[in-house]
Amino acid sequence: MNDVVEQVLSPTQSIPAQLAKALNVHADLPALVDGELELSYGQLAHCVEQLQPSLPENGAVAVFGKPSVTFAVGAFACVVLGQPFVHLDPAMPADVLTNIIDELNVETIFQCEAPQDGQLPTQCHCIDVMQIVAQAETAPHAPIEAPRVAPDAPIYIVATSGSTGKPKCIPVSQQSAYLSYEWRYAYTPYDPSETVGVYIFAIWEMFRPLRDGAKVCFPRFSELMNPDGLMAFLKRHAVTEMLFTPSALETTLRTCDAALARDVVLKRIILNGEVVSAELIAAVRDKLPNVKLWNLYSICETHDISMTEIMVDQPAAKAGSVGIPMPHLRAVVLDDNDNLCNVGEPGLLHFEGPQMLGPGYINREEETALRFRELEVNGVQARLYDTGDQGYVAEDGSVHVMGRIAHMLKLRGHSIQTRELMESLRSYIGFTQAVPWIKSVTGQGDALVFYYCTDDEQQRVNGETWALEQGESRMPLALSKALRSELPAYCIPSYLVQLDEIPVNAVSGKCDHKRLPDISHRAEESVGDQDNLLTVVHAAKVMGCDPALLDPALSFHDQGGDSLMAVDLLGALEAAYDARVDFDFALNVPLGRLDEILRETDAAPKVQGTFERTGILLTGVTGFLGSRVVAALLDTLPAGEAVYCLVRSKRRDHVARLEAVAEAQGIDAARLIAVPAAIEDANFNLSDGDYHALAQKVRSVIHCAAMVNLAVDPEHMLDWSRAGITNVLKFCTASNADLRFSSSSAVFADIGGPYAETATSAYAHCSGYGAAKIEAEALIAASGVPAAIVRLPSLYDLEAPNGKDIYEIIVKACAEMRAIPEGFAFRMIDVHAAARFLGSVPRSDGAHYYNFAPEHFDVASNIEGLGIDVRPLTDWLRDAPLTQAEKALIKADLSVLKADAVLSNAHAEDMWGRVTGEPLSNISQPRDLLARRLRMH
Repeated sequence: MNDVVEQVLSPTQSIPAQLAKALNVHADLPALVDGELELSYGQLAHCVEQLQPSLPENGAVAVFGKPSVTFAVGAFACVVLGQPFVHLDPAMPADVLTNIIDELNVETIFQCEAPQDGQLPTQCHCIDVMQIVAQAETAPHAPIEAPRVAPDAPIYIVATSGSTGKPKCIPVSQQSAYLSYEWRYAYTPYDPSETVGVYIFAIWEMFRPLRDGAKVCFPRFSELMNPDGLMAFLKRHAVTEMLFTPSALETTLRTCDAALARDVVLKRIILNGEVVSAELIAAVRDKLPNVKLWNLYSICETHDISMTEIMVDQPAAKAGSVGIPMPHLRAVVLDDNDNLCNVGEPGLLHFEGPQMLGPGYINREEETALRFRELEVNGVQARLYDTGDQGYVAEDGSVHVMGRIAHMLKLRGHSIQTRELMESLRSYIGFTQAVPWIKSVTGQGDALVFYYCTDDEQQRVNGETWALEQGESRMPLALSKALRSELPAYCIPSYLVQLDEIPVNAVSGKCDHKRLPDISHRAEESVGDQDNLLTVVHAAKVMGCDPALLDPALSFHDQGGDSLMAVDLLGALEAAYDARVDFDFALNVPLGRLDEILRETDAAPKVQGTFERTGILLTGVTGFLGSRVVAALLDTLPAGEAVYCLVRSKRRDHVARLEAVAEAQGIDAARLIAVPAAIEDANFNLSDGDYHALAQKVRSVIHCAAMVNLAVDPEHMLDWSRAGITNVLKFCTASNADLRFSSSSAVFADIGGPYAETATSAYAHCSGYGAAKIEAEALIAASGVPAAIVRLPSLYDLEAPNGKDIYEIIVKACAEMRAIPEGFAFRMIDVHAAARFLGSVPRSDGAHYYNFAPEHFDVASNIEGLGIDVRPLTDWLRDAPLTQAEKALIKADLSVLKADAVLSNAHAEDMWGRVTGEPLSNISQPRDLLARRLRMH
């Protein structure tokens, strides 16, 4: 161990300097890749140069976003320029994000994805990293120079999500990170031939390979948790190394076909965060036999600790070992009285090492003193870090970790602090004593269980409030929902068990965890199967509960299912529905809505066919708008040209689905060419040959595909939209095609204005759909692709209404109750007019915006003679024949019922006149629409 610490790390002994050198040496090599973007080291350097002026003089920068190329750019810029950063995970509750920002006095946020409304504080200075990445250049630039950094200065700050919603902020020093990286290099060396997959622990894992010219690839979360998607990711990018938590990898390999992993070129897997099971080792050897398996023991407060290769035939003495600590750390094992344990004797595992141990938790003196302990050990004063693990040191110096002690539990890679968890639960249920613990539940795996005792009054109140009874209870949905507003999902117990007394060990006087009762609740396969949706039945089996306890109006995640359980659910649903299931849907879409989606979904399409005719590429052809667009195109398209239609296979294959559209619209199917493709997948999931052949024949692209699923949360809506528009723009560039994009008037608020036909930005209470369209518009404008951005309101067809449109739903409810809400106003246009405009607007340079919408429609002045009453808005909404989900959607933003915004439309008016010779007002017939809808019911 080094005895002398320099005040400033030398240029060759700092991570910023090493990263700066990589930017300058490897400028032409690929650095960062995800499902949407790829940046070279040179482009990364350009982004760093653009972000440098935005760095504050002091304090940490917050980097907001999920692991991705854009996130990596923001974090990389901070590190190479010597500025500490803290990761803001969009999955954290808004209050937790605010707590982190307040705790660190953050003034600058690097925004790497669009936040939800109210997710980030308004007082911070937000820098749009997405825009900088979109404009990344490869032109020569001045070499990036890293500043000298102090060894004890933070390189990054790790913010835990916290078991009480109050996160702990852990600074990691420049010196400890540097020493850790150098030590790990002996085990995992990197060079430009390496490709490293990164998602878990991306904060520090992505910088290691970037020091030496390797390529870093980020999977989508859905790929990470889906066996098919993960294997496809590993093959597509020829990934040579990746880190996993043991539980995540074991779950994936359990459901992965060995043939699927056959061509994976992985050379090494690093396991971190949990004890490695024999079952996992066997699964890796069976399905990934060429992989070298490493077990890494690391903790944020100390960075890396030790690492060891896992051998199939290792002797029993080596089993469970996490290796010998790095030279800068010493393992210290203490008993309950803080006496030093003998070699091989289990106790409480601590580590000593002034160069590696951090200063503690920011603004948490009490917590710091509790975990960073000043003790006298064998007559010598020492500063130790209490890991919360039980373990021992063997004769050869290797550390063996046996599990967590009672005040710190580990569940699927997540740390749960039991004292903090009890503080949160005490706000909702009454108890005199309590012990959270991890129990293995048959058919479910490990689960968090809360054992507690009450007095008579507490039991009465718990029963009245949450219907809790003596003995075992599944976590009530209402209580789970209340807790989820402040706790991460993994901190919410799956079961509550009320005991007469907590079992105590007679010798130690502490809880005897071995005597805590097992969970006996089981889901009988026959119970409720006939009365429940398949999605509910299989979700219940995965979670180990009765289907009657699950609500079809809530998602699997909202009812306690986690991402690892969702892998099992995904497999069960694919078998039950004979369909490909999107991981995000399985986890986040309400189970009732998921059933509807899967009844229309089938396996992923197989790519086939050739592309010989010039024509137009159309997305969303089977949708309400797209089906009308294809009909409008064939009215004007030259005889020798075709419409290439991106179509997914569902219950019927792509050709049958396209033929059904042609029959419904009365058009010649011979002029339509089905392209079996997925718009959110790279190259539309086409082979390189098919992709380039298609690009040579397409002169224009009309993008009508849109995620308008009101049951999907804004974050996922943004992800899907972003993936689609990125791939469309890439294709337009490859084919030199212009783009006509069906945007939405949702890029503006429902009230206010006038709103101009120019670029716009997010506004208060913007929906996920509106935010996705705003972001898509910005990406189009930044791309340089010639584009017509056509903002459409709701669309109607007098002969065939769109039952999924919110205003069709509202008008139907009005018809059934013979009443409208007071002040009801909305805007709709004929879908055929929108289709004609999209099919006819000519190519021009740059991006042009068209608010293709006439004046809004004041309903009250157009219902005379229709037998319709006007009711106060709240009364109407209370009595309206709507589903709870529909009512909740409207209640979330009542302006949808009074959508009287003023939209400027001079550009649209002019272009519509040039295309048709008609006034724009002709595209809407509101009275005819309303009269027909009201009389239909």
